[in-house]
Amino acid sequence: MPEMSSTFVKASCKCGLNTFQIPFDTVKLPLTRSFCHCNSCRHITGQLMFQGAMFDGVPLTTDSTSSSRKPADLSNLKTYKGDGSLFTRYFCKACGAHIVGSAEIDSVAYWAVSTGALERVDGIVKAGSHTFVSDTLDGGLAEHYRIVDGVTLPRYTTKKNSATLHVGWSADSIGKKVKAGGGQDHLAAYCHCKAISLRLTRVEEELTKDPMNWWAVAKKADEATSLPKFMCGHCLCNSCRLTSGTIINSWVILPAVNVLNSYTGNPVTYSPGSSGRIAGLQLYESSPGVFREACGTCGATIFLWYTKKGHYPMPIDGEPVVVCVSAGLIDQEDGGTRAEQWCHWHEEVIHPEDAIDKAGLEALKKGVKTAPTQAD
Repeated sequence: MPEMSSTFVKASCKCGLNTFQIPFDTVKLPLTRSFCHCNSCRHITGQLMFQGAMFDGVPLTTDSTSSSRKPADLSNLKTYKGDGSLFTRYFCKACGAHIVGSAEIDSVAYWAVSTGALERVDGIVKAGSHTFVSDTLDGGLAEHYRIVDGVTLPRYTTKKNSATLHVGWSADSIGKKVKAGGGQDHLAAYCHCKAISLRLTRVEEELTKDPMNWWAVAKKADEATSLPKFMCGHCLCNSCRLTSGTIINSWVILPAVNVLNSYTGNPVTYSPGSSGRIAGLQLYESSPGVFREACGTCGATIFLWYTKKGHYPMPIDGEPVVVCVSAGLIDQEDGGTRAEQWCHWHEEVIHPEDAIDKAGLEALKKGVKTAPTQAD
């Protein structure tokens, strides 16, 4: 039997503690892989959707070749396996990036790599469909990522080849809750293991009157039921990608005072040693003055905040004035995963110049501008 030809692609995290060679069977490339929208993937990663790619064998050292394959040291990765799941996820113990995952079936180990951790995806992985879209209750990020290279991606209810859902679909429960006025006092957000559980409260209307507060979106003057919203957006920068393992990172941007710890009811504080800091957060400074936080148990991306001068206000007494909360944490039961009763999704993609998936970038740029929205 002829030796299998392999294509090696580097996978890594932002901090550099973990860098591997991922071996793909060359004749199978490019792999067509789905984006998963299930509740577990969203709340474990903190992202609105997740894509993994199966590969042949195990993660390898960076000096491995087709003829000399050396299993990589995975000791710098934490592991998380949700209750009842066959899949073990591996994320960096320092920067939080989800890099690989494995499942053992009939005594055989199968491995997958988070596509956002790959050095390149062109010619390696391409988008094929959206799966478990029904879990989102509102179509989720599938509404913003619809057509890739001229092909409309199927939106499956659950697994691939299950019933499909149309563009603009939402569960009946969303409409009923909105009409009943449910969920108006706060928006819930949490990671899969529930070590981190947040309540996001409504932005003060007064803030929306100052154009400097670009993150506070004013209510619609011609709609009596309209309320202020959070500014939200999709980022493709390398730092977000390599600290999460996800190609698209979606953020909810809001005043820090509007982020409460669900377990105490008090505002969260962020500086190390502060009294309101949540235990169990894993803090990483990705560049000077840029701080990223993940759950130390399940690895979900939680916060992004700044102490450096830029688009955000300077901190007061060491605490950020504005923070970013990872959108995949949003409780889908509070109006769907895009939470459009709370969130205004900005039409411009953030840092498109860093995109490693150019076809996906074009899909997102067009999709976010043309997506149907839930009525206020």
